Amino acid sequence: MPRILLISSGPYRPWEGPCHRIRHNLEAIVSLGYEVDLLTFDAGELPAMEGVRVFQAPRILARKRVSGAGHCGGLSRFLMFLRACVLADRNRYELIHGMGACGIVAYWAGKWSQTPFVFELHSDNVPQESRFGRGIRLGAARFSESRALARANAVIGNDMCVISYLSGMNLHSRACVIPDIPAVAEEVAAPARNLAQIRFRGSPEQKIITCVGSYSRFQGLDIFFNAMPQILAAVPKAKFVVVGGSEAEIKGMHGKLAAAGIENAVMFPGRMHTDDLAALLAVSDVLVSSRRGGCAVPVKVLDYLHSGSPIVAVDTPANRAILSPRNALITRPAPDSLAEGVIRLCRHPAAGAGLAREGKATLRRENRCAAAFKEALRGCYGYAAAVR
Repeated sequence: MPRILLISSGPYRPWEGPCHRIRHNLEAIVSLGYEVDLLTFDAGELPAMEGVRVFQAPRILARKRVSGAGHCGGLSRFLMFLRACVLADRNRYELIHGMGACGIVAYWAGKWSQTPFVFELHSDNVPQESRFGRGIRLGAARFSESRALARANAVIGNDMCVISYLSGMNLHSRACVIPDIPAVAEEVAAPARNLAQIRFRGSPEQKIITCVGSYSRFQGLDIFFNAMPQILAAVPKAKFVVVGGSEAEIKGMHGKLAAAGIENAVMFPGRMHTDDLAALLAVSDVLVSSRRGGCAVPVKVLDYLHSGSPIVAVDTPANRAILSPRNALITRPAPDSLAEGVIRLCRHPAAGAGLAREGKATLRRENRCAAAFKEALRGCYGYAAAVR
C-alpha cells in the first residue's frame, strides 16, 4: 500500500481548534487508500488510528513544550529533518506532506530523498510585521519558508488569506484551498445531551450562554465578561459557561467576577475534549464569539454552526469570514452591543432557531465536511505527483 509521510511539530490537543487539522489530514489520507507515517515531536492526545504510525523526532531538552502544529525553531527543524531522512531511507514514500513550519522540513527531506512534497501553510502562520530586534532571525526563517514554498509540488492553504499571500509571491498556480471543517462531524447523541443538560443547566428556565476561547486579548473574552452584568440585569436566569483557560487564569477571573458580584452566574469547565464540548454547544441557548483579531474562520465557530444553537458574534474579519446576519446576530465589538444581542436571542428563541438552521445550511453550502476535505486533498496530491 502506498505510504505518505506527514510532518507536524504537534502536539495534538483536542481542546485546541487548530490541532484538529492534524487529525483531519490523517483521517483523509487513510480514507484515500494510503498508510501514513506521522513524524512529530509529541503526538499529544492523538487517538490511535488504523493505518497510522507515529514517530517522534528528537527534542531539545530545554524546550519543554512545542506550541501548536505550526511552530518550531531552526535547531528543532534540523533534528526533525534528520529523523525524516532516516524514515525516508527505510520507506519509499509517495509524497511528503509538511504542516506549518514543518513545510520547510518536508522541502529538505523531499530534496534529499527525491520525493514530491506538499507545503501546508495556515493563515495563523502567514507573515506579519516583525518586531524590532527579531528581524534577522525572522528574516532567515521567512527566507527558508519562501524557498520551500517556491519549490513545493503543491501548497495547501486553509483559507483565502493564505492564497492572497501566495499570490503576492507569484505562487498561486500551485495553491490549493482546503478549508477547515468542524472538529466534530457527528450529531450529539441523546445521552450526551442529557448529561450536558444536567451538568450545565440548573433549572428548565435557565439560559445557557456559552463562549469558547483563550484569555488573550486576541480572543476578546474581556468583551464577553464586561457584557455579563447587563445581560444578567435583563435575563436573571442567565448562566454563563466560559470554556478554556488554565487553572491559574480561571482562578484570577474568579476573583474579578466575585468583586463584580456575578461569580455564581459563571461556570468554568476549563479545557474540554471534543465530544464533551459538542454536547455543551448543542444544549446552549446562545453561543458567543467575541474574537477580536485574525482573518481566518476559527474552528470553534465552525463547531458553533454545526451545533444547531444560535450565535452572537462581534463584527470582526475572523467572524465575518463565515458569519453574516443570515446565520448569526452580528454586533459591534463592544460589551453593551454584545449584551443587547445576547438578550435579544434569549427573549426571542424563534429568531435564534432560524439563525441556527441557516448556520447548518452554511456549512453544507461551503462543503465544510470530511468528504469534501478528502476530495480536495485527493486533488492536491494528484497535482503534486504530476508536477516534478
